Amino acid sequence: MAITPKPPVIHPVTVHHGSGGANGTSGAAKLPHYAPAGSYYNSQNKLVNQHGQLINTQGHAVNNKGQLINAQNHPINHLGQKINTKGQAVNDKGQLINTHGKPINDKGHLIDSENRLVNPQGRLVNAEGHLIDRDGKRVDKEGFLVDKIGRPLDKNGKVARDKASAAKGNNEAHKDVHTPTANPHVSNWLNKAPTPPSQPKMTVADAVIRLQDATSLVKNGVISSSPSAAATAREAAISAGITGLVSAPINIASYAGSTAAGEQIKASYLPQPMVPPTPIAKSSVDRPSGSTEPDLGNLYPRMNDIQVTGFAVANGAAGLRYGDIEMGLLPNEEWPKDPLERMNRLEHLLDYAEEHTAPVAEQWKVFFKPHLADKPAASGMEGLKQRIETAEARIAELDRAQKEVMDKMNKAAPKAEAEPSE
Repeated sequence: MAITPKPPVIHPVTVHHGSGGANGTSGAAKLPHYAPAGSYYNSQNKLVNQHGQLINTQGHAVNNKGQLINAQNHPINHLGQKINTKGQAVNDKGQLINTHGKPINDKGHLIDSENRLVNPQGRLVNAEGHLIDRDGKRVDKEGFLVDKIGRPLDKNGKVARDKASAAKGNNEAHKDVHTPTANPHVSNWLNKAPTPPSQPKMTVADAVIRLQDATSLVKNGVISSSPSAAATAREAAISAGITGLVSAPINIASYAGSTAAGEQIKASYLPQPMVPPTPIAKSSVDRPSGSTEPDLGNLYPRMNDIQVTGFAVANGAAGLRYGDIEMGLLPNEEWPKDPLERMNRLEHLLDYAEEHTAPVAEQWKVFFKPHLADKPAASGMEGLKQRIETAEARIAELDRAQKEVMDKMNKAAPKAEAEPSE
């Protein structure tokens, strides 16, 4: 019986591509187009890079789970950042990081090396994003301690009346914060830029019309009404040291552009005007040269205007914030007649106006930074002029901010439907 020989067993030949390596043999076939230089097929016939790491179809190094890895075989994300077991990007210290490599907490807020909240410039901040010092107290960009609306405070924790008396916080140096170098051409341009025109002075008519407009905004829901909260705020102002005030009706509804009604409201804000003393003629011999006596004939009328507009912006702030325009703060019979004491009260009244304007401005995204004098006023009557100038600047800023808030409120108000034509 003839025996038919079996055909020879042919084993498949593994073809290795590339330039070869420690675990592979070079071959004539070309590598895939996505393979980086130095790649080759290992003994398991898997494509690897020159470091022996597996390669995916994009040419990126991966582990046996298909995760992207770096040169140290640590899993990374698509940005090349190391990731933890949860797939979160981390730095070498194990801190979570954002897409820019900045350390963050589990809520995504920026933190420093001590896990404290910071802003993009590396300055310490609180949970609301406000700058703080080492003790957690609020500060401004210059490092001065500030109150809840950003006004600098003095060493006693009171609202500072000038920059010179503002107290510094317990701040720390931030080496990673770099002040940009000013362009000399820009600096020259800024120095030569014309001074912007001053804001027109606020009148009682302006304030009354603004509160009249607020009435309609309350009715259509743009301003939420909370008379009880407004009453609480007024009583807090009275009990907080602005003595000589009373909460009373301001009768805004009676004002319709008439001179008589406007004068009546003005009189309620200014029941006791400051009256300059009657000038007494003196010879040039009696008058000392270089006298620094204040010009009361000019200053007292300005004080009267400050009182009227000061009460207007104070009541306007409460009206915009609480929607209650029926009652307001007015001076009572205990309102001081002494000019320096009256100026003290007016400054506290403007504190109240700023405190209630700030949250409304923030809500409507209107920039508001209370004005602060550069230097302290002289004591006594000698400093009255500077204090008046500062108060006028504060009122101008309050008036501007309140007007911009009202403009935005009016734009947000629902439009009245036109009556159908017959």
